Amino acid sequence: MKCAIIEPKGSDFMFKETFAANLKRARENSGYTQQYVADVLSISRTNIAKYESGTLEPNIETIGELAELYKVTTDWLFGIIKSN
Repeated sequence: MKCAIIEPKGSDFMFKETFAANLKRARENSGYTQQYVADVLSISRTNIAKYESGTLEPNIETIGELAELYKVTTDWLFGIIKSN
């Protein structure tokens, strides 16, 4: 698998948009429902939905747990690297 460095985006909005979209993509690619992820991480399904829409940011611990659950890197979630 090749990885390419992606230049940081110009604004926080674009960063949040990328993170939220990647988070949702990772969950869907894993075949998990929002409720399943919420149950595994002991957080509300509403918070998962808010993370995926970009209206709420998870704390650093939760980001790590999500990356581990989805078997992706935090760099990928943040849009720092892109799989080719």
